[in-house]
Amino acid sequence: MYFILILATGLGLAQAEENKTAKSMQVANNISFRVQGAQELLYRGLFTEEARSSRVQFQRSYRVESRCLVLETEKNSSLLACLTILKQRNNPALLPTITSEPPATSVRLETFRCDSKGIIQPGHNLGKKSLEGPSTIEYGYLLELPKTKLVENDTWETNEDGRPVCIWTVLGTEMVQGVKCIKLIGTQQTEDWGKTRADRQAWKRTDAVWLHPQLGVAQKLERTIEIKEPAHNEPSQKSTLRVELETSLVYPGQLFQDRKKEIQLATNYRESANAYIQEIGKYTAQTKALIRQVKTQSEIMSQTPYRDAITQTTKRLENILKGDSSESVIMPVSATSLQTAKLGYKAPDFIAQNMLKQESVRLARLEGKSILLVFYNPKSPLSTEILDFARTMQTNHGDSVTVLGMSVIDDNEIVKKQAEASKLNFAVLNGSGLRSSYGLESTPKILLLDAKGIVRLNCLGWGQETQSEINSELKRNIDKD
Repeated sequence: MYFILILATGLGLAQAEENKTAKSMQVANNISFRVQGAQELLYRGLFTEEARSSRVQFQRSYRVESRCLVLETEKNSSLLACLTILKQRNNPALLPTITSEPPATSVRLETFRCDSKGIIQPGHNLGKKSLEGPSTIEYGYLLELPKTKLVENDTWETNEDGRPVCIWTVLGTEMVQGVKCIKLIGTQQTEDWGKTRADRQAWKRTDAVWLHPQLGVAQKLERTIEIKEPAHNEPSQKSTLRVELETSLVYPGQLFQDRKKEIQLATNYRESANAYIQEIGKYTAQTKALIRQVKTQSEIMSQTPYRDAITQTTKRLENILKGDSSESVIMPVSATSLQTAKLGYKAPDFIAQNMLKQESVRLARLEGKSILLVFYNPKSPLSTEILDFARTMQTNHGDSVTVLGMSVIDDNEIVKKQAEASKLNFAVLNGSGLRSSYGLESTPKILLLDAKGIVRLNCLGWGQETQSEINSELKRNIDKD
């Protein structure tokens, strides 16, 4: 009898241990996106990106602030307003003063609907999450959740138009800022990530999410994106986003109404501005009237954090009225990115090695006066004539223009010997890593950038007419500056 009792007790302990293990495997019950009207989620953090290759090295970072305000709720969905503000941290031209932070690099406000499972409804203008550079509208804290219970090691898939599926895995639970969160990992990658092809990039995105079990949104988000250039096995680009939920407040009465009114004004203002911008010459008077009207309305409204979206639209309109039609575009750091230098747009930034000295040169640091980028092949018979012209431009207009020779071959000995023979008075950089971003299918190619880094002239080939065109455009830029 005594033996049987011991055995029964042992079986009971084994059963209890089994139940305990089963319970630990189930991380959470059916989780959903649970917010209420007038609730605002505020996320803050940092985005960093870098390019690393034998020819180009670059690093940049942004402060990220993303607000998500619940404008209204229905039975199965919520109307949300998302405001994302990016501020570049290490741009010498945008350093904070004693009394202020760096100005916003990007401000974007969008409204959209989201259901109880975190699925964003059709009809929005959010676009896809950026693979190169920071997303100008950051909504990665909203997750498309499964309809079942979250169980450790379980997986599910989410879809994104035109991209591979993202596979999510439940890792378990972890404490973040005093909240017991559910840790998830989402992985999305091109099919050739393991073995890159010679004709296209391969990329991999990994999202680590610490899910708030009550709200059904991220308490913390870490997103890493790696990119491999064609025929390369190691990533040449990497970006990391880290944001955390700072506050989750419900604004009562008038405090909520102030935010809602300013969001509505900002949205209407942008839509009206977009209609006028298409034919700004025809609607100059209406555009000026619109700016005055919104400024008057803003003065009598209580200011909220969403005022930045109104200010951004005003700046854009005022710049266009002054003749500056370029928009603030955040370029990816890769010197071989899919984006290329285009007329009227900011030239892709880069860091390249000076082939005449032991130093590197960053394009963005040279802004403030015009820049002449002279892409050439030192082995070409035309190279001496092209360099003579570039030397003359530096001599005659050195106060207003910075000339940069851009060798498309990586041969320091040839470049130095030719530079000495031509008595060059400007730097020659290794431009062999810029073929994609500057569209270098053939040379010579000369680009003229204005004081803000906008491409104003893009000349391919060489001849007397090329020199005249460069001189004329440079004079226009100097006179304008």
